[in-house]
Amino acid sequence: MFDDLRFKTKLLSGYSLILGLMLCITAVVFFSVRSLTDNFTWVDHTHNVLGEASRIEAAAVDMETGMRGYLLAGKRDFLAPYNNGGTTFNTLVQNLSSTVSDNPAQVALLHEISATIGQWKSNVTEPMIALRTDIGDAKSMNDMADIIKQAKGKQYFDKFRSQLATFI
Repeated sequence: MFDDLRFKTKLLSGYSLILGLMLCITAVVFFSVRSLTDNFTWVDHTHNVLGEASRIEAAAVDMETGMRGYLLAGKRDFLAPYNNGGTTFNTLVQNLSSTVSDNPAQVALLHEISATIGQWKSNVTEPMIALRTDIGDAKSMNDMADIIKQAKGKQYFDKFRSQLATFI
């Protein structure tokens, strides 16, 4: 009877040890899978942010292209990408600001980006568009050519691209 009790104790101890190890392995696997799920969520978030940043850049390039098309051709139809790009740009910056609202540095950088484009519009594009409108279809565009040669908009767009690269 004494041997029988020792055998049962040994058997139950062995089963308990195996069960304990299985519980440990289960806990490790559970927390590892949970960590992977969290990582995938952040990777997806990062891809969404990068996609939105690319769309912001595309909207700004549309604005620049529309403005240049109008300056060259003088047709109001060329301002459609400029106007649509401005609306899209503002909407995308607001949306991305809410997406990254948990990161104040990124929100501040988005505000700087928006301010840079705002300065570009008020200091460069709006005066150039107004001048082109005043010139109309006149044969001589020397004033316009002089302003375009100054490449004032380049500094704003270089700053914008640098800020967007920093954001990304």
